[in-house]
Amino acid sequence: MTASTQIRSLEDRVEELTSRTALAELVAGYCRGVDHGELDLFLSLWHDDAEYLIPGGRGDFIGIEGIRQSQVVIGKAWKSTKHWTTNHVITFDGPDLATGKSDCFAICEHHDGKISLVSATYDDRYERRGDGVWRIAKRLVTRWFVSEGTDIRLLPAF
Repeated sequence: MTASTQIRSLEDRVEELTSRTALAELVAGYCRGVDHGELDLFLSLWHDDAEYLIPGGRGDFIGIEGIRQSQVVIGKAWKSTKHWTTNHVITFDGPDLATGKSDCFAICEHHDGKISLVSATYDDRYERRGDGVWRIAKRLVTRWFVSEGTDIRLLPAF
């Protein structure tokens, strides 16, 4: 332990663990909401004035109605998606403010059945406001690549 290491109370450490779990559930809920068409879940993850920014032609979606519209845009682009998010790192900027960064890999099915692979990074700002619930205040999506649609035939689930 260094002189600059601060000893925190058990209560503070439990609060941080509880918050980390809630923030991890936001990231997982995003994937579940998009992939399974659970719009109510998806919208519940965001603050009413949140920003969902997807550069490169997909759009900037501001506020809960804009974020609702994002799902229409995504539905026009893809018949289905399957996201896997990993490397989620959270930094607390106060008891009710945090930033997060995570990487995502997705398999996206075009409406014609072709498959694209997508890699992206999510830069998030999380806030816990008056109701005491952590939600996304801002998500910036940086897409690293989207592969050309390929004729990969997906077998049905078994």
